[in-house]
Amino acid sequence: MTFRRTHRISWMISGWIRPDVLGADKGGTACLTLGCPADFYAVRLGFPNVTTTPWTITKVIGRASTSFGDYVNPTGEGRWTPFTFAMQGRDDDRVVTRADAPTTITVAANNEDPATGEASNPAWSWTDWVPLKGDVPDPRTGMRVLMLRALVPPEQTICVANGQLRALSGNYALNKGFDYFIGGLKRNRDRVTSQTGPDSADAWRHNGLANGSLFPLIQFATAVPGIVAIGTGDSHHQGTSTTDQFSGFLYRTMTELGRRHFGRTPVGMVNCAAGGLTSEQFFPRLEDLLRAVRPSFAVLPGWTYNDRSGGVRADAAAVERFLARAIRSAEICAAEGAHPIFLTPFPRNPDAMTPVQLAPWQRLRQILLAMGRTGATVIDATPLLGCARDGEFDGTYMAPQTVDGMHPNDSGHDAVAAALVDAISASFESAQDDGAARPLRTKRSKRGGPSLSA
Repeated sequence: MTFRRTHRISWMISGWIRPDVLGADKGGTACLTLGCPADFYAVRLGFPNVTTTPWTITKVIGRASTSFGDYVNPTGEGRWTPFTFAMQGRDDDRVVTRADAPTTITVAANNEDPATGEASNPAWSWTDWVPLKGDVPDPRTGMRVLMLRALVPPEQTICVANGQLRALSGNYALNKGFDYFIGGLKRNRDRVTSQTGPDSADAWRHNGLANGSLFPLIQFATAVPGIVAIGTGDSHHQGTSTTDQFSGFLYRTMTELGRRHFGRTPVGMVNCAAGGLTSEQFFPRLEDLLRAVRPSFAVLPGWTYNDRSGGVRADAAAVERFLARAIRSAEICAAEGAHPIFLTPFPRNPDAMTPVQLAPWQRLRQILLAMGRTGATVIDATPLLGCARDGEFDGTYMAPQTVDGMHPNDSGHDAVAAALVDAISASFESAQDDGAARPLRTKRSKRGGPSLSA
C-alpha cells in the first residue's frame, strides 16, 4: 500500500459529539494542550454541532509553548494568537491575515440528512487557518506544543467531544509521547481576555465546562508531510473498555507509528466512532470530514450489532444494508484520496450472537475476505479477538481480549493495532529523514493570500 502524504496533520481522538446545556453560571474558559510531531506554521480548529440551534464562542486563542509544563501555562517567549472567522466557518484553505477579521465564532446549526432523516450527525464549522508558528520542541517528548483557550458564553447549548481523556495526560506508556490535556474554568471565569490568573493547573483539570473537550478537531499545517488516518464505527471502534474509553486500535496504531517514525513522518488521526452509532450515522460522519481532513487512509468497520431490521439487531437484512453502506463509503474514500482498509467483523457477547446474528456475521466475514483476494485491503481482525469452535468462529470473544464480553479491552485493541501497524508500515519506510526533529523519548511502560495544499 502507498498512501498519500499531507501537510495537514489532524487530531481528533474522540469523535463522540454530544450537546451540553450551559446555565447562567456555566460559561467560562475551556483549554486544550497537545503536541504536533513536526514543526507547524498555521493552525485551524473544527467545531461541531449536533443540534438545530447555532452556538457561539466569544473568542479562541492559541500559543506555541516550549514545553508541556503544567499543561496550562505556556513556556517560552511566544504570544497568544487569536483565531479568526473571516470565512464564516467554511472549509477554506487560505491563511487569513487581515487585521480586522472577526474573532467571534458561530457554530452553524445542524441539518437533517435528506436520504435517511438522520439528524444526529454533526455539522462542522471551521475557524480560519491562522499563522501560528511552533516553538522549539518539548524537551521530554520532542513534540511542538500548542496551547488553546476558548471563552464560552453561558446560557446556550454547546457541543463537545465526550471524554476528559485524563488517562492520556503524562501516561507515556499509552500516549507514546503524544501528550494531551483537557481542562477549563467554569463559573464564567475569563482567561482569554487576560491570560493570567491565580488558578492552579489542578483547578483547570477539575473545572471543565462539560465532560469533554470543546476542541474536538485540531489541524496543523506542517512543513514536513505526514500520514493521517481516519476511522469510524460504533463503540468497538471508539475504544470502549480501553483505559480511557477512547484509546482504541486506531489511536494505538498511529501513536506507535508516530513513535517509530518520529522526526521523519509526522502522523495524525481522526476518530469518528462513537458508542451506539448505526451505519446510517458512522459512515456519513467519516465521509463528511474527508475533504477537510484529507486523510491518507481510512479504516472501516466490518460489522455492527447496532443496525436493526424491523427491530431485530444485525440480522441478514441489516447486515446487507451495512455492507452496501460500507462499500459505498470505501468508494467515496478512494475518490477523495484516502485508501480504504476494511476490518473483518468483531465478536460480541454470547447472548447477542443467536443463530439469527451468527450466520450473516460469518457470511459477511467471508465476503470481506473474498474482496481482499480481489484487490481490496482487508485486515482479518476476527481471529485476533474471537473464539473458534471446530474450526469455525462462533461470534464471541476470547476471554483475554474482553472485560465485558461485548468490546475489545486494551489487549484486544493492541492485537488489532499490531496487525494494522504491520500492514501499513511499508508506506512509512520511504520517508526521508529531514533531520529537523528530535527523537521521541518515552517510558516503555482574503483572496491572494497564502493557501494550504494536501
